Parts: sequence; C-alpha cells; structure tokens
Amino acid sequence: MTTVSNPEGVDSPYAWRLAFVSTFCILLGGGAIYLPVVGLKEIAAEFGDRRAVPSLAYMLGFVFMGVGGVMMGWLADRTHPRVPLLIAGVSILAGGWLASSGGELALYAGYAIPLGLLGNSATFTPAMNNIQGWFDKRRSTAVSLISVGPALSGFTWPQIYRWLLPEVGWRETLVIHGVVAGTLIFLCAFYVKPSPVVRHAGPRPKEDLSILPMPSMALMALLSAAAFCCCLAMAVPFVHMVAFCGDLGFAAARGSEAVSLILLTAVAATFAMGRLSDHIGPLKVSLLCAIIQIVSLLGFVFVQSLSGLYTLSVIHGIPYIAIVQGYALILRHLYGPAISGWRLGVVMLFAMAGMALGGWVGGAIFDATLSYRMAFQAALTFNLLNLMLLGLLYFVQARRVPARALL
Repeated sequence: MTTVSNPEGVDSPYAWRLAFVSTFCILLGGGAIYLPVVGLKEIAAEFGDRRAVPSLAYMLGFVFMGVGGVMMGWLADRTHPRVPLLIAGVSILAGGWLASSGGELALYAGYAIPLGLLGNSATFTPAMNNIQGWFDKRRSTAVSLISVGPALSGFTWPQIYRWLLPEVGWRETLVIHGVVAGTLIFLCAFYVKPSPVVRHAGPRPKEDLSILPMPSMALMALLSAAAFCCCLAMAVPFVHMVAFCGDLGFAAARGSEAVSLILLTAVAATFAMGRLSDHIGPLKVSLLCAIIQIVSLLGFVFVQSLSGLYTLSVIHGIPYIAIVQGYALILRHLYGPAISGWRLGVVMLFAMAGMALGGWVGGAIFDATLSYRMAFQAALTFNLLNLMLLGLLYFVQARRVPARALL
C-alpha cells in the first residue's frame, strides 16, 4: 500500500511555504523602525534640528514592540496565529498615517502603539512559536529562517528609504510603508494556519514544569536577564557604527558598509548556527555566540584601522541573530511542545529593551567621555554577564541530567 504524506503536516511543503511567508511578514513589519535611523536628519529638521526626537521614536518602537510580543504571543495561543497578523496589518497601515500626521506627540504615539505595540510585535513572536510546531527534523533551520526576518528588514527597507526620502520626504515615505506593509501583511495572514500539534491535540495541553532544571520563574528570569545583557551589548557598536567610523577618520559610507557587513554575516551565520544546534544543542551554541561577541567587543575597544573594523563587523555579525534564536530553541527544548506562547514574548521583551537601551547607553557614555572606548567596555561587561548566566543554566542542567546530552 502506498503511503501519501500529509501536504499540510509536520515537515510538509506547506510548512516550508509558511516559514517563508512568516519571514516575509517579519520583513514587512519591521520596516518602520529603520526610518528614524535613515531619515534622522530629515525628521530632526522639522523639530528644531533636535535629533533626540527621531531617536526617541526609535526607542519607543523597540520597547513597545517587546511589550506587544508578550501580548501577541498570548493572543495567538488563545485564538489563532492568524489573528495577530490581521491586527498587525491594520495597525501598521494606521500607524504610518498617525506617526506622519502631526507633531512630536503624533510621531511618538504612532511608533509606540500602532507600529510597535500592535504592529511589529505581532509578526515575530507568534510566527516563531507557531513555526516550531510545524517542524521536527529541520526545526532549527526553520527557526533560523524566521530569525533572519529582522535582519532582512534592516537591510531592505533602508535601501528603499534612501530612494524615497529625497523624492517625497519622510512623512510620505512613512505613509507608503504603512500602506504597502500593512496591506501585504493583512493578506498574508489568511495563509497562516496553526501547527498540527495544536490542531490535533484537542484542548491545549498544560506545560509540564516538573521537567525543568530549575523553578520556572527562576528559569524565565535567567533567560530574560541573559537576553537583556546580550542585546544591550550587541546594540552599542551596531547603533553607533557610523559615528564611531567618523571618530576614527573614515567617511560615513564606511560605517554604513560595516553595518551592512554585520547584517549580511548575521543572515548567513544564523543558518549555520541553526544547523549546529541540531548537532550540539542550542544552549551550547548560545554559549559559543556569547564568546564570539566578547571577541568582537574587545576588538572594538582597540581597533584603529578600516580593515580591522570590517573584520570585527563580520565577527560581530555571527552572533547578532543566532544568539537570540537560541533562546527560542532553548525554551522549546526545556518546556516542550506545550510551551505557552507568552514565554518567548517575555524573553523577547527583555531582548528588545536591551537593544533600545544599548543604543542610548552608547550615546550617553560618549557624551560624558567624548569617546566610545568606555561604551564598548560597558558593552563587554554586560556580555560577560550574559555568558555567566548561560553558563549557570548549562551547569544546572548538567547536574540534573548528567547522563544525557545537554540541550
């Protein structure tokens, strides 16, 4: 008798198509966050040349995206993974109009609520939780595909903005983004289905917290703190790369090239690290990524040459996304298929808070010292804390289950 594979089952062709559609939605949803970076001078010019205005909009977008991730992960669990995307489509369309419609308050409100809390947040966490239920054999690769969505967004939209800004200005550019991204996300939502595990399980199974290596609250606190520390450290050189290059005597274009190197390396490295996770486990890969980031941050303290800057950008790009996707894989392994969607949202909230605060910390330390050296040293300190926290989890797990392979 011939066995016919389920076209919409685990590891099916539909599962792979869904992974690509989900990545596309993440690419679309994350676009608005990069406009204050690319159009910083244009936006500031309308607000008394105060660069703090677009910088605060950028920070609000990141912080509220993290808060919204918790809410959207919970909502997807209680309803359907399609629902957050439908909300995101409408919200991003409305957010582009609101943020571009008036003064500072409209800009901040637009980035905080419709673009951050209800928009961008709905594209990543629900997709990451849902896609893991669609894969068994190649789960790490699928998670890697979802994880590179923000990097692809960060590489794609700035190129579009550089073309649109001189032609139509930042307000119309933001409206165009809202219409295009919001409409496409809304349409893509109808392609999304819950994973077979959720569809066939009847009532959602409860998490088995007895299998955890430490109390659940302690584990969530540890992973959240690790995510915060690693992302704060990660953001300092990334956000300030162009300015740092200028301090070293290089043109701003060289800084943009260094940022592109980080993002392109991150995309390639995420897939490589995902495959490596299949062999040695995500916790070991996250530890490796933390060590690699220590190397890059230590290098930024001392680098002086352009070739050294490019080399460090490549090194910094290796863990840029891979270390974050590791948290999703670690959570899934520890809590099992019944993991509540809000857990990843909580960890991502702290990760986004670290990214937002890292950019500010770098600028604040530079303003106080007129040098980025201490800023990079501070980033290095936070990354050492990240390594210690992940190491603690590794050794606790080793003591609990010494006979089996760790994560």
